[in-house]
Amino acid sequence: MIKKSWRWPAKRLQLRQLTELDTDFVIELVNDPMWLNHIGDRNVHTTQQALSFIQQGPLSSYQDNGFGLYVFESLPSFKPMGLCGLLQRDFLAHPDIGYAILPQFRGQGLTFEACQSVLEHDLAQLKFDTLHAMISPENQPSIRLIERLGFHYSKQLNYNEKKTLLYSRHYT
Repeated sequence: MIKKSWRWPAKRLQLRQLTELDTDFVIELVNDPMWLNHIGDRNVHTTQQALSFIQQGPLSSYQDNGFGLYVFESLPSFKPMGLCGLLQRDFLAHPDIGYAILPQFRGQGLTFEACQSVLEHDLAQLKFDTLHAMISPENQPSIRLIERLGFHYSKQLNYNEKKTLLYSRHYT
């Protein structure tokens, strides 16, 4: 059973499951130029599209997989800053970690803290032996972050007609 929200020893943030009340945050995040460039256009521009994104993505994943994307929010204001969590893709044998952060919060180490918290929480709960990360080759900050988390380059993929780097971390 996954927790609805938790803190890892992170002092600046907590993670929680997305809810249907997060539509404005989702619209802002998925239309950020960094998201559009490195993750892709999800065609989420209205409240209804954001609601569908939340229901068919994270909410469905929590139920089907026991994990998914979580909102990480600042303490003590509880302002949403980004998303971080594990995704189960049909073409990968193991889940991959995904993350994105709003521009005003970048460069402060918050995504690293969120990723550490997700890895600690989900590994303790779900006992994965391998996790992946998929990164655009030109996204150097993301490559540095994932390497700092202990992931190593595995191979190049063609994902959504774009070159994508696959990183892996083994826990056995």
